[in-house]
Amino acid sequence: MRKLFAFALCALVATVSAAQALGMAGAPYVATSQPIVERMLMLAKVGPKDHVIDLGSGDGRLVITAVSRFKARTGTGVEIDRQLVALANDNAATAGVADRVKFIDSDLFRVDTGDATVVTVYLVASMMPDVADKLRKELKPGTRVVSHDYPLPGWKPVSVLTLNTPEKRPISGDTRTELFLYRVPQRR
Repeated sequence: MRKLFAFALCALVATVSAAQALGMAGAPYVATSQPIVERMLMLAKVGPKDHVIDLGSGDGRLVITAVSRFKARTGTGVEIDRQLVALANDNAATAGVADRVKFIDSDLFRVDTGDATVVTVYLVASMMPDVADKLRKELKPGTRVVSHDYPLPGWKPVSVLTLNTPEKRPISGDTRTELFLYRVPQRR
């Protein structure tokens, strides 16, 4: 098990280092398990009036689930990897929600999130200060933000949900998952 963890950690570091060397911003793709996707959407109380934006959307599962299962009005995924964007679009078509979701091939820092009612993120700790600043500037008061595992520096969570997720052990060596729910405060 330790060898598997060491291999996974080395692969993760190599992926991040290669992306940084190529000038690519972002986090490596690590799929959020479906049970965690659903817990994130439940925590945010996603419903028919919501437009959900997932920053670092990977294969699109969070946005697709928000629209198909939680009946969000619309959803947008932002992903820097073109192959994952293509996969997400295929997955949306298969799920029958391609008319209500879109996936943008872009650096998340170049996409305006101002029309979201819910934003979800599962990135890396080093990105969170910049993400926190971006969201603070762009989001309307009352917008809900759910962050998977990494808190937004300087933001006070409304709720923190801690879960045991055994499927994470091969990736991180740990089974602990934390979900942080925030609400954008009124501007002063």
